[in-house]
Amino acid sequence: MERNDKGKHRIIFPAKVVRKKPRGRKRIPGKVKFVTFKRLIQEICKDFNIKYIWYDQMCINQDDKEEKHAEIHQMHHIYRNAYCTIALVPELTVTVSDPSHISPLGLAGTDKYSLLGSQWMKRMWTLEETILSSKIVLIGNSIHCWYHQISSVRFPILRNDFDCDIRTILHYAHARTSTKEHDHVFALANIFPEIMKEITVNYDQDIHDLMIQFYGLLAKTDLSILCFRRYYNYKIICKTTISYCIEENSTRETEYNIPVQKSNLPSWTGVYGEHDYRINYKTSFKNYTVNGKILQVTCAGMTNDQHHNEILDLQSIKDMVPPLPSRRDHNNYWRLLIRRQPQGSMNEKFINVLCIKERELNSTVYCHIATELHNLSHFMSIKKTNLLWTTTEWETTTVFFFGYLTEALEDSTQYVILVGIPFIYDKCMELTHYPVIKKDGDYYKAIGMCHIKWDDDHFFDDFPLEEQTFEIQ
Repeated sequence: MERNDKGKHRIIFPAKVVRKKPRGRKRIPGKVKFVTFKRLIQEICKDFNIKYIWYDQMCINQDDKEEKHAEIHQMHHIYRNAYCTIALVPELTVTVSDPSHISPLGLAGTDKYSLLGSQWMKRMWTLEETILSSKIVLIGNSIHCWYHQISSVRFPILRNDFDCDIRTILHYAHARTSTKEHDHVFALANIFPEIMKEITVNYDQDIHDLMIQFYGLLAKTDLSILCFRRYYNYKIICKTTISYCIEENSTRETEYNIPVQKSNLPSWTGVYGEHDYRINYKTSFKNYTVNGKILQVTCAGMTNDQHHNEILDLQSIKDMVPPLPSRRDHNNYWRLLIRRQPQGSMNEKFINVLCIKERELNSTVYCHIATELHNLSHFMSIKKTNLLWTTTEWETTTVFFFGYLTEALEDSTQYVILVGIPFIYDKCMELTHYPVIKKDGDYYKAIGMCHIKWDDDHFFDDFPLEEQTFEIQ
C-alpha cells in the first residue's frame, strides 16, 4: 500500500565545488527538493549505501489481514536481524558551543528534552524498534546521530546491554499511544517472544480481555511490575496545556494525559503511577498467583489495626514531641527517634524520624515531623514515651520513606507494607523497597513502594507479623 502524503518532505542538497577538465573549478549552488516519503526513503538508502530496506507501510500488505497478523508475530526477528534501524525524529535538536565537538545528547546543548518530548517517543511501535534493534541512526531536524551518542542514563532502552526488564519497558510503554488499541499489546508482546507465543494476533478480540491476559503473563514473568512511583518523567512526556479565555482574561492549566489510564487496568499493573527505571529491583518472592484482574500474594504485612483511633494531627504531635534538650551542641545534628520494642522481644528497634540542626522547633520542623509520624502511624502504634532526641550516631536505625507513593495516606483507610516482598537493589544493599497496598472494598489497591533504609537488616524479624493472603486488583 502506498503511503499517502503530499510530497512535502524536504531534502537539502548543499552547495559544492567540482573540478572542471582540463582545469578549473565549478561551483554548484545548493537546492531544496520536496519529495514524497517513498522518495525520501530512497535518498536515505543512497546516502548510506543501503542495498535493502524494510519499511512496514511498503513491505506489509495493510489490506491483507492474514499477512499483517503473520508479520506482526515476526517483527522481533526483523528488528533483531537488521543491520541498523533508521528513526526519523524531526524534533531532535542539539545546540553546541563548539561545532567540532558534539557531546552525548543528554549533556549537550539547551534542548535536552527534544527527544523525550518527540512523537517518536510517544508511539508504541517505535518502542519495539528501539529495544530490539542492534543499531539505530536517529535523523533529526539539524542533527543525525547514532544511538550510543544519546545519554544512556536518561534513555536506558538505547543501551546495548539493556536486558528488557519489565519496569523500564513499562515506564516508556505506558506513556505511548497506538492508532489501534490492540497494538499496545502486540507491540509490547513482541519484546517478550515467550509471551508473544501465548498471544493471538486478532484485532476482533475484546481489547480489555487481551490487556488483562498480557499483563497477567507479564506479572507471572516478573513481579517487579509492582515497582512504580508517583509521576516524575510523565510530567514532561504526557503534559498537555489547556487555555481558557473568558472575555479579556486568559488562563493556562497544565494537565497530564497518561494513555494507559484509558484501559481500566488493575492497580498492580502500575496504571496509576510511573514505573521506576532508575534502579534494578530484584526479589526472590514467588508465593503469588494471577487470575484475571486479581494478583493474589501470600506474605507477611505490616499495618496498624488500631490506627483509626490514633490519628495524629499537628496539635497532637506538638504535644507528643519532647522539647529539644537544653544542651545545645552546634556541631552536631539532632535526631528524633522512635524507640520500639516488639512484643516478646528483648531487642529495641530505632526509627529515624527527622534530622535537624535548628536550635528550636519552629512550625516548619513541626510540619515535617507531623508528616512523618502521620505516615508511620498507619503501620505502627506511636506513643509519646517512644520519642526521644539524640545527637548520638546510632548504629542501628531505620528510615521509612513514603514520598514516592502514588497518593497521600488517608486517615480513614487501612494500609499494609508487604514486608514479605522485599525488592533489593544490588548496588545499595541497605536500601530495600516494599510494595504498599490500601484496603479498597473487598480487595486491595497497589499504590507504589515504600523505601526503607536501614543499618539493621533484620528490622522486621522481631515483629510478630503473620502471613496473610492479599488480593490486589
